[in-house]
Amino acid sequence: MKWSSMFMAAVWLCAAVSGGGRPGSRGPAAALELYGNFHSLGVIASLAAGEDPDGDAQASLEYRLPGGEYQAAFPLSRVRADRFAGSLFWLQPYTSYEVRVTLADPDGGALEGVVLQSSAATRREPALPAASHTYYASPQGGGSACTLAEPCGLANGLQAVQPGQELVLLGGVYYQGDFTLPRSGVEGAPIVIRGQVGETAVLDGGDPAVFTWTLLGGGVYQSTVNIGSPHLAAADGQRLAPYTSLADLQNLAWSVPGFYAQGTQVYLRLAGDADPNQAHIVVSRYNTAFTIEQDFIYIANLTFRHYGQGDYAKAIYLSGASSNLVQGCTFALNDLGIGFKYGSGRNLVQDNLFYDTVYDWPWDAFYSGIDMLGSGLSFYSPVSGRGNVIRRNVFHDFFDGFDACPEETGGETNETDIYQNLVYRAGDDGMETDGECSNVRIWGNTFHDVLVGISLAPVYTGPVYALRNLVYRTGQGNNDYTGTPFKFNSGYNASGPMYLFHNTADAVMPGNNGLYIKAPGEWALIQARNNIWAGTDAALDNYNTGQPVDLDYDDLWTSSAPLVRWDSSSYDSLAAFSAASGQEAHGLNLEPGFRYAPGGDYALDSLSPLVDQGLFIPGINDGFSGAAPDLGAFELGGAGPLLRLYLPLAMRGP
Repeated sequence: MKWSSMFMAAVWLCAAVSGGGRPGSRGPAAALELYGNFHSLGVIASLAAGEDPDGDAQASLEYRLPGGEYQAAFPLSRVRADRFAGSLFWLQPYTSYEVRVTLADPDGGALEGVVLQSSAATRREPALPAASHTYYASPQGGGSACTLAEPCGLANGLQAVQPGQELVLLGGVYYQGDFTLPRSGVEGAPIVIRGQVGETAVLDGGDPAVFTWTLLGGGVYQSTVNIGSPHLAAADGQRLAPYTSLADLQNLAWSVPGFYAQGTQVYLRLAGDADPNQAHIVVSRYNTAFTIEQDFIYIANLTFRHYGQGDYAKAIYLSGASSNLVQGCTFALNDLGIGFKYGSGRNLVQDNLFYDTVYDWPWDAFYSGIDMLGSGLSFYSPVSGRGNVIRRNVFHDFFDGFDACPEETGGETNETDIYQNLVYRAGDDGMETDGECSNVRIWGNTFHDVLVGISLAPVYTGPVYALRNLVYRTGQGNNDYTGTPFKFNSGYNASGPMYLFHNTADAVMPGNNGLYIKAPGEWALIQARNNIWAGTDAALDNYNTGQPVDLDYDDLWTSSAPLVRWDSSSYDSLAAFSAASGQEAHGLNLEPGFRYAPGGDYALDSLSPLVDQGLFIPGINDGFSGAAPDLGAFELGGAGPLLRLYLPLAMRGP
């Protein structure tokens, strides 16, 4: 990979500068930090102690290309006494931007009129470079040369490959795992581990042995396996529920086929009490495929399945690993596809398929009956790394599709971007943004056939931005709950500010609200603009009205009554609700006019009454078509900087 040394010398991805005060004054100790991802920049303004004792200062944000005109962006949010945080959106990769933050203090204090300026660049898009040397491995490989004619084993290939080189896995099933990679690549010369083009290389954490199963009675069979504490078993491609006691398995306490493991003794009970000797049974024997503690490792076009032995099993474990790429892979029936922990940052997970078979399992079983949660990707606590990007992946048939925030982090902000992912058939949350989340940006994703689209319960510190996401067919899964596109309620500490702009939500299923705000839960702010909340029950139901919400310019639509439930009151008209609550002063109550909702096409029809009815929000919907922005996730005509690129996948059209 060639890098332009002249350009790179002028680019920095994380820049900080101290602020200056008004002319002739002693400048305060405020400082500005910028953090660049591919299409966004995190902006963090830090204050010194005592600079704004009453906490009422504000921070406006502007940006420009070098030499251009400054343009307004969405203001920074006050997230701590000594910190503002915010983001720039829709930027071009590998481009330098100049940023200006202006502080204002209505008391005329030390921050009044202070201007902070800096510049930083967005990240360069990665690519699989031409390798300086190619090694080959195969499942039966035993050669030492690692050539196409004489491939080696996977372990030898991993030991051989150096920065700038690649290891190509030939097609077949590699019943191997628990590899810790020996070295890092370097910037511009990563280590590439990929599948052979036109072939399917599968890393399988299951035991290839064929076990003999003995009937114990009552449909339960037993066998002795080779490795103790298997946490994953499957029959004919369907995961078996990991029961926590033999008695629960014998009784099928959760009404789904399952297994129970005690050391190397494994007990099965299949659907219809079928004989497992007549089925293809997989029992896991490896905890991970790859543990990566290194940087610049690129993994592409591989399939990972059946990693589930012991605790915290996952196919790929990024442990303090940065600047790695996972691309074009399939993750099937693993306890977890990819796990992040410690200083893992600037990793890119893109264009992968994650799936399991647990969508129909009872909701209660995951919290009180079996020992798993079921997810494609997770951030373990703590994660101090920043700048991880999850984009253009597909997640389906999980309990939770994936999560994007750790419980705690040593970093100031996460700077995590999640966009253009498709999530469907999730028995609980399509995406969990729960934990320490600051400068987390969620845009252009599609969620359908889920109980909840995006969980924000809670998001510590903030801000979190949810922009132009599509969520429909909520309230799904094996449960007794109604759904919602966004979840805010939790019994944990308070969330920071959350911004919901230009989302489209259509409940579709009977008895579900367009937006449902439950209790308990505390937060600094929920601000919503230009969304479509379409319910089959109320369009909006909020019974946590003691917490701050700021709702306006949204379309509230339902074919039933009431239109809104607000605490203990119900309103059949938007005018009555607005007069009583002060919310949605510019809101609408109009049938949205989607192009073809039954087929998942939620773009607005050209005759929709929601065209040109939105609020202009600098930095969020610049470059809209027509007289004003449209409501919902789709702007008719696809105008605006990079807008079409980031529309939900279901809405981008040919």
